[in-house]
Amino acid sequence: MLQTISITIIAAAVVVVAIVLIPVILQIRRTACAAEKLFETVRMEIVPLSHDLTVISKEISSIVQSIHRQVDRVEEGIAAVGDAAGRLREFEEAVLTIAGGPLLKLPTVISAVVRGIGAFVRFFRRPAAE
Repeated sequence: MLQTISITIIAAAVVVVAIVLIPVILQIRRTACAAEKLFETVRMEIVPLSHDLTVISKEISSIVQSIHRQVDRVEEGIAAVGDAAGRLREFEEAVLTIAGGPLLKLPTVISAVVRGIGAFVRFFRRPAAE
């Protein structure tokens, strides 16, 4: 009798497990079909996407190379401007050295000439002594 009850309980448990497993197995089957469709879609889309990424990568490489060339040109331009500024500074120092002395004396000379002319004019404007 105990054996019959045990077998009945085990059979009932197997039936319950089977009833519960049927929807689980059906859901696993639906999930597998959906995964298969997803993998097929991904496989179909990956080829054009890979091609597009290759094209974009080549364009980016071309742009980077162009930027690199432009940077080199800008560096050369900046170096040329720096050299020109250095030469201009040297020229300015040379001009100040050569012309600085005479230019500093020029106001003194002009002032002396103006005073001389003023004295000359005053000398001839004086009334004549009779």
